[in-house]
Amino acid sequence: METTSLSKSSVSCGLSLALTCVINAIIVVAKEKSDAVMNGMKKITGHHWITHALLVLGLFVAFALIFGAMNRGKGSAISAGRLLGTVVSGIVLSALIIVGFYLFAD
Repeated sequence: METTSLSKSSVSCGLSLALTCVINAIIVVAKEKSDAVMNGMKKITGHHWITHALLVLGLFVAFALIFGAMNRGKGSAISAGRLLGTVVSGIVLSALIIVGFYLFAD
């Protein structure tokens, strides 16, 4: 049994990181496959990477706040090991999405 406790902020930011990594990879694929998405992102801030970064940062903050508000404001209660596994899984999945896209679909 694991006795390591994590703060509400650590858990909510870790979960947000995992989810935002995957969404980031999907945005990369979407803008590479669709000229409309790429051009729309360029129009918003002048460059697609600036829009991309602002969108990902905004999603990270929003998801962290949402995860922190779970369980009546106590946040999600998961172990340090499970959080680590979730974060690593999100990072690996996002890398596989991007690498797979450039190797096989581009």
